[in-house]
Amino acid sequence: METSQLTGAGWIIFGVSLVMAAVAFGYVLMSPSKTRVAAWASHYGLTLTETNQSVVAAYLRKTRLLQLVFTTIGWVASPLYIRLLGRPFPLGDSWVALAVGGYLVGTVAAEVTYLSRRRAPASVRTAALSPRTPSNYVPAATIWAIRLLPIAMVILAAFYAVIPKDPQRGVDPSILFLAVEAIAVVAFAMVIDRLLWAVVARPQQATTEDLLAADDAIRASSIHALSAAGLALILLSIGWALFSVGTVTSIAQVSQVLPWCGVICDVTALVVCIWVGHLTTWRVRREASLVAGK
Repeated sequence: METSQLTGAGWIIFGVSLVMAAVAFGYVLMSPSKTRVAAWASHYGLTLTETNQSVVAAYLRKTRLLQLVFTTIGWVASPLYIRLLGRPFPLGDSWVALAVGGYLVGTVAAEVTYLSRRRAPASVRTAALSPRTPSNYVPAATIWAIRLLPIAMVILAAFYAVIPKDPQRGVDPSILFLAVEAIAVVAFAMVIDRLLWAVVARPQQATTEDLLAADDAIRASSIHALSAAGLALILLSIGWALFSVGTVTSIAQVSQVLPWCGVICDVTALVVCIWVGHLTTWRVRREASLVAGK
């Protein structure tokens, strides 16, 4: 089956994307410069020392590499699948959504890799005296957006089931498909919320104060990336649902407004992914020292 992805323009975009990815791979494979490490540290209010600078540099190199690898896989998955097998990709044909999903997988992989590092024999896992929550590491509005936005998807699915449909339209998403999509978005939001709590609950290494501060900054970076990608995917799903409802209905006013709302939602998803994941300056709230080791 042919899709719009396989037009000449689509393959030009695909080729340019591969060239850009190759350049990006060359960049992330290099050890981060002191300027880049300092910029990242300033982003999270971290004071660099000779001890924690190497930890941050290693984290940045591995994390950016994994994020780039999986983002690239997500971006090229659909066109390559279509080219090789001649039918639509099972997870959809949105390059952007698949790329954001790949970025999310890369972020999780980076965090799992960080967790799996061997502890030094003399190191002790510790916890903070005061309870931590994801809002210590990312704005609370981001957390609540992840929890509440799936409700909009449920409402849109219910609205899709009852609105009058345009009888002249061809194949449209079924009511069951929208319902399953809504359930999947709710479940996805719950998984993202648990992932954020898992990162928060990760024990710290009882070493020096500067390494603990670096660990907090790394933890904040992971939470920002996870929440940004999760929120972007939720918004992209809502944008798709808005567009579907708007194009299927026979109500003229709705068909004129909702598709544009879907486009705005998609653009907002990209802005959120970039802003929350990379541009938002955040100071980790560290109100207590360490307690006894575990």
